[in-house]
Amino acid sequence: MNIQNAIILCAGFGKRVMPLTKSTPKPLLKISGIHLLNYSIKFLKEIGVKNIAINTHYLANQISDYVNKFDNKIKIFYEEKILDTGGALVNAKTFFTDEHFIVMNSDTIWQKKYVSSFNIMKKKYFDTKAEGALLLTTKELSFDKRLPCDFGLDEKDLLLNNPKNYIFTGCQILNKKVLENKSKSFFSVREIWSDLIVKNKIIGQKHDDSFLHVTDFEIYNKLLKQKITY
Repeated sequence: MNIQNAIILCAGFGKRVMPLTKSTPKPLLKISGIHLLNYSIKFLKEIGVKNIAINTHYLANQISDYVNKFDNKIKIFYEEKILDTGGALVNAKTFFTDEHFIVMNSDTIWQKKYVSSFNIMKKKYFDTKAEGALLLTTKELSFDKRLPCDFGLDEKDLLLNNPKNYIFTGCQILNKKVLENKSKSFFSVREIWSDLIVKNKIIGQKHDDSFLHVTDFEIYNKLLKQKITY
């Protein structure tokens, strides 16, 4: 079963990669000649997503102009006041016409190698009737070894707050019902995850390959020296 709708989160200020983002939004930085946003779009199309949305705030016009040249069917949700990751989903709720949708962070370098891990996660999500699923990795597989671990997993791959053994990669599946009774205000999607952890309704799937994430200016410069292909 394919999931048709996805949103790429692109509204952040990119403060950790300053001064690069003083005039260029982080999703439009390039690695190996490809914009970060393009890696996300390529991956979503690879896994069969038909309808893509993007939220914007900081240097929004640049992202809109890029997207319109790239694919004018992509829906833009401009946030006059930044809403954080949770508020962004509520703001785009009308776009999620199906029960399930995908959320992508735009600062991970998404590549074809993530497809098999995503498909395993998707199957597990539907088989267990979960309401959320996060794609995870380990510190050993992370290019940036400084990234802290976020979650643990139990024997059924249910997400745990402790022990913290896994890093969130930036790809998730959510059920639209998690947005019910949520207001269009500034809040983190982590609030949704916390609710689902309590209800045992969110699972995790480990990605068993390298995890490349543009954390900050230092890591960005190191990634520029890597040979990276989609």
